[in-house]
Amino acid sequence: MSAKALLLRIITAERCRKARFTIVSSGAISNHRYNRLILYPNGEICMFSAAYLCLCLYCMLQLGFLIVLEKDRPHVQNANEHYFLLMLVIALFSFVADIMSSFNTGPDWFFPFAVAGNYLEIVLNTALIPIFYRYICTQISGLDPKLSRTLNHVLWAITLLCMVITVYNVFSGQIFYFDRMHGYHRGPLFFIPMTLLSVMMVIVEGFLISQKQKIEAPYYRSLVLFLVAPLIGWALQFMIFGLPFSLLGITFAAQMLFANIQSQNMDKDYLTGAFNRQALDNYLQHQIDVSTQNKTFSAVLLDLDDFKSINDHYGHFEGDVALINTVRVLRDCVGRHDLVARYGGDEFCIVLDSDDPKTIEATLARIDNQLSVFSRHENKPYLLSVSMGYAIYALALGNQADSFYRVIDQKMYQQKNARKH
Repeated sequence: MSAKALLLRIITAERCRKARFTIVSSGAISNHRYNRLILYPNGEICMFSAAYLCLCLYCMLQLGFLIVLEKDRPHVQNANEHYFLLMLVIALFSFVADIMSSFNTGPDWFFPFAVAGNYLEIVLNTALIPIFYRYICTQISGLDPKLSRTLNHVLWAITLLCMVITVYNVFSGQIFYFDRMHGYHRGPLFFIPMTLLSVMMVIVEGFLISQKQKIEAPYYRSLVLFLVAPLIGWALQFMIFGLPFSLLGITFAAQMLFANIQSQNMDKDYLTGAFNRQALDNYLQHQIDVSTQNKTFSAVLLDLDDFKSINDHYGHFEGDVALINTVRVLRDCVGRHDLVARYGGDEFCIVLDSDDPKTIEATLARIDNQLSVFSRHENKPYLLSVSMGYAIYALALGNQADSFYRVIDQKMYQQKNARKH
């Protein structure tokens, strides 16, 4: 067969490794740049796309940059921070495995590494989901521990099953296999690991939706996106050979989640995790600006009772613990659209998305009750209680946050003085 005839026999996308090879006409070959040309003995020709490799490397650089930023942050110490860092590392190594698997038609000595890359990619993608679930759990206050453990066991059981099936493929070739020319092919049971991955993602997504009321609204959207983008990617990857759509989705979602984490960290009080004074001022001013005659909002100012006594008798560390526990209780008592902020020292402010006096009074009663329940259950040598004052914003108060602060501050100290007498 002549060289010209060979060039006319361009291999189809199904025979090209995950369509990472560009199919062109013989006349166009000289006008394109490819990093290698593969000529099979039977006359089939396949070109490896440099665009795929460049895209993967670009995403890897992005993930690597996020890892460096996340690792260098001085306050990466909580479990949620470690889980997010671990997710970034897994995503980065998934790209490495994906690139390794793409060189199955390369030199013979590299073929075992290419095969290993296929297996490693499936294992890493599977392990990413239960780790992301653990990350979600760290973001939810008041999560039922029994539910958390049950779902964690279910997800890891599915993960283990997927890994066992993947390992079994070494002997059966039912998930994927390679022909004598090292060409990659999907097996008849390829849908099984993809289905298990989808089931795990649906479970986590359903759990996330069920806990919607316990997660701050902006952060909730980022967590949902982290699952939706890869899910769309996996669906595309199942139907189309080619780019690693799921990993592209994970990279995009990780960037969005990281941006949200950075924004949250700038707005949060380091000790308690409540919003800081700057975030409170900005949010309160925003609520004032958007208020109308028919719809306004309310704010509650709280002061921790006998906080100085806690510091004096039990030390400043225990005083910090009291502040942290107070914020946890406050978060459990308000809605996901309400803002809990540290006003300063032992004072906190809650901005409620309600102007109904009955709803506000019910919230205050819930706070009092939950602090009392917490104090009894924790067996602390002191009781947590707060003095509270609230006001419903009215347009007559003006459009400056300072004037509204003065109103709720006066009402809070009125209750504090009433308790002393």
